[in-house]
Amino acid sequence: MRSSLPQDQELAAQDEELAAKDQELAAKDQQLRSKLAAKDQKFNSRLAARDQQSRSELAAKDKELQQLRSNLAVKDKELATKRQELKKLRSDLAAKEQSLATKEQNLAAKDRELKSALDRIDVFERNQPAVGSFSSFDGPIPQVPLATLVVATSNFAADSLLGKGAFGCVYGTRLPGPRVAIKRLSTDSKQGAAEFKAELDSLSKFRHANIIAILSYAEEGDERCLVYEFMPNGSVRDRLDRKNHTPPLIWSQRHRIAADVSRGMHYVQTAFPDHTLFHLDLKTDNVLLDAYFNAKVSDFGLVRIATHLDEQSYQRTQHVQGTKVYMCPEFFAEGKMTIKTDVHSFGMILLELVTAAKPGPRLKAETRKAVKTQKINEMLDSALRPTRADRNRIKKTVTLALECLDDIADDRPSFGQLIATLDP
Repeated sequence: MRSSLPQDQELAAQDEELAAKDQELAAKDQQLRSKLAAKDQKFNSRLAARDQQSRSELAAKDKELQQLRSNLAVKDKELATKRQELKKLRSDLAAKEQSLATKEQNLAAKDRELKSALDRIDVFERNQPAVGSFSSFDGPIPQVPLATLVVATSNFAADSLLGKGAFGCVYGTRLPGPRVAIKRLSTDSKQGAAEFKAELDSLSKFRHANIIAILSYAEEGDERCLVYEFMPNGSVRDRLDRKNHTPPLIWSQRHRIAADVSRGMHYVQTAFPDHTLFHLDLKTDNVLLDAYFNAKVSDFGLVRIATHLDEQSYQRTQHVQGTKVYMCPEFFAEGKMTIKTDVHSFGMILLELVTAAKPGPRLKAETRKAVKTQKINEMLDSALRPTRADRNRIKKTVTLALECLDDIADDRPSFGQLIATLDP
């Protein structure tokens, strides 16, 4: 029998080798399991950390959302309060607008009543004889001794002085009876004796409610004085400037002044059938107001006479006098006098009545710009409180003023046309 020892040894060696390999595999398996467990632990740790971070962030976002919701609730409450306040403001505004509309209607009614009363007074005044000696004669203006005027004014004392003009000073006094205004011409005045007499001769024929009444005159040597009816409300310019804190003129008064001046100037131009008179110094300083705010044109110191003058003809003078800012271009540059010369000055007066601004080219230019840009209301005298109806009349007056201020004389309206437009 053959021995199996070598074979057994070989098998034993193989078993040992297999056992060693099993042990090696077991070790590697253990190593792999350990690594896998470590990685799994690390992954789980990271996952837990991320989960914790996400939960923290979510909690913060949730807290922020809760705060936003709380803030939104507060804002909603504030908005509701604001809406309630706005609703109340709108209600109050509507009530105030209604009240304002009612007051405006009442003011318009009172304005109409005042205008009607002023018109009735105007009619009454026009039907009454003028005060003083003016109503008692129908011929040349009476001459009085200079001494009478000297005594009445306490030798032309300063406390009797009412104002100063281009040709002299004006004093207020009684002579006797009604109060009068005495214009004492400067001894160096350019208005000579012949011109003085010519003015008296012309004005002695004037009988019009809108022309200042000359009651008498004095002339001795170089001394020449004119005695006028007294106008207690002063000049239109003084009233627009609210001199001595006088109350502002309301629109109906201003409109009436414009109508009065147009009537007076139409009379000046048409009173004499054979000749025409030019005032040549028509301005708000020379428009005076009586106790009832009737307007009267005064200061005829520069008056000129033209015979047989129609709308197409003119007369020329070499001596251009007057107030420059009121002069029309053809008179200022060439000395041409037409029946539209004084109309230009009247246009400036209309702008002054609307704006209370000082006269001149700037006022004319600014008014034209305001009309073009539809901003007339921005130019109105701040003392005016016009109704809606008044604003429409004011716009028409401004348009009329610019027509009067046209650089081309033929394109200006006549005083007759102005009366038709301005008369109530």
